[in-house]
Amino acid sequence: MTVNGLLDAAKVLEDQAAGRVPPKALVLSGALALDTLKHRGQAGRDLLDAVAGLEALAKGITIDLDEAGRARATYLAKVIREAAALPR
Repeated sequence: MTVNGLLDAAKVLEDQAAGRVPPKALVLSGALALDTLKHRGQAGRDLLDAVAGLEALAKGITIDLDEAGRARATYLAKVIREAAALPR
């Protein structure tokens, strides 16, 4: 897992929040980075929510977000960016 992968995950969520379709490469990179945190036991509730969302996108599932969903995606992107800034 790399910091770049976490930043990709944050970008995917920001794209989702803005109503854009994120590039598949970013989805896969971000999903892998978050999944690694999950399997290392380093993911709290917020990161687990992000894992589930990116895994769904990686599987080709379309997620249409309402206003609350867009706000949640924005918040999760912030949480992931904070996690990326932590020392490894």
